[in-house]
Amino acid sequence: MPQKSEATVHILEKKATLFKRSLTPHWHVRFKAHGKWYRVTTKTDDLKEAKDVAVKIVTKAWHREEDNLPIVSKRFKNVAHLAIQRMKDAESARQGKATYKTYIQVLEKYLIPFFGNYNIDNITQALMNDFDKWRVIEMNTKREKKNKDNPKKKLAVTVAKPSEMRLPSASVINNHNSALNRVFDEALERGYMTKLQLPFLRNEGVKSEKRPTITVDEYTTLHRGLKSWVEDARSGNETKLRNILRDYILILSHTGIRSGTEAMNLKWHDVNFFTKNKVQYLGIRVNGKTGERHVTVRHAAIRYFDRLRSMNAKYAKLSFSDFLKARHDSYVFRVEGKTRSGEVVYKDMTTAFGRMFSRYLERVGLHIDKSTQKPRTLYSLRHMYATFALTYDRMSVYTLAEHMGTSVKMIEDHYGQLLLKDKAAEIAGDKEFFLAKAKREESKKRKIQNLHL
Repeated sequence: MPQKSEATVHILEKKATLFKRSLTPHWHVRFKAHGKWYRVTTKTDDLKEAKDVAVKIVTKAWHREEDNLPIVSKRFKNVAHLAIQRMKDAESARQGKATYKTYIQVLEKYLIPFFGNYNIDNITQALMNDFDKWRVIEMNTKREKKNKDNPKKKLAVTVAKPSEMRLPSASVINNHNSALNRVFDEALERGYMTKLQLPFLRNEGVKSEKRPTITVDEYTTLHRGLKSWVEDARSGNETKLRNILRDYILILSHTGIRSGTEAMNLKWHDVNFFTKNKVQYLGIRVNGKTGERHVTVRHAAIRYFDRLRSMNAKYAKLSFSDFLKARHDSYVFRVEGKTRSGEVVYKDMTTAFGRMFSRYLERVGLHIDKSTQKPRTLYSLRHMYATFALTYDRMSVYTLAEHMGTSVKMIEDHYGQLLLKDKAAEIAGDKEFFLAKAKREESKKRKIQNLHL
């Protein structure tokens, strides 16, 4: 730190001091407020002018102190960059969340462009209302530009009238609000604003529509078609990728984990057998948007993990149990590749597998969900898992929420109608009817058994 010059001048009854630093000709003022010392430049080398400027700076700061307002005011973009850096540091230390990537994108694409030059402590409710209107126009403009650049899209290029524009979904606005809160938390911690200055963040986004899922019969078609799809691939890289994607699809279907971050970051040392009540199970440790959690794999999916293991020549001769005990630090689903410089990398295949899955669904006639008229994606497998778990396995919403790394509210919001249908007999008072029916069926079974005897 530059040494303070010997030339110092006391002002305001010695409650503030003017001084010079060796690297600048300008006078600086040093004073205390909110129990902290502040140093501010007067931006002048003239002592008389510096005194006048310093008195204004210090008295203004003391008035802000009396009103319980922050002494230093920073622009939104400066605090936002500090928040972004904090999230990146957390990711580097492997303490970040999957949602940090989304927050950073939101900050860079929407929040900094709009709020950037405003002081962080001057973001009023009226300004938030202006942002809501601007965001709708900006999102529709970006969407139309993307459609224009994509020849496969046949939507209108001209931005629609405000009344015709597509509104952001509640989940999108929730991500924006969460990203904003990261910046406000940073500002609060550094004393750039107070809690009283925080604006109220509303979420009046469009509620998510019903998600495309997959029925039992459709899953049977999907499953049965995978083998021939792999066999029809060209030899070499295409066969390799289809083999991995085949088991990727089946494992997603039997675990409910999120395609992308949770699946693509999964390593073999996160896959282990464990025993409960003398029964052996396969468990995986995943790290997603809600943090780290343990997931129990369906017994039927164990062979899919084993098949992935056997694809690697280094591990092919090991038994699956011995292989897992070695706790290898290698990715389960990522594909080895090389950069232009020859460096070996393990590629995140989320996007590539998503495109391949869409083409496969088109092949077997399952790309569009008939009930929603929406295209299915890899995420539809997670939705299918939840539907099957509630409908056929009678898994409780609490167990399912914990297993899938989500909230009970999310399960109830998205699958509430399903749960009500499942409780139809109970709601309608059909208990006696079904008991009588069960007795008749049991009696019929005994008669058939007696005939065989």
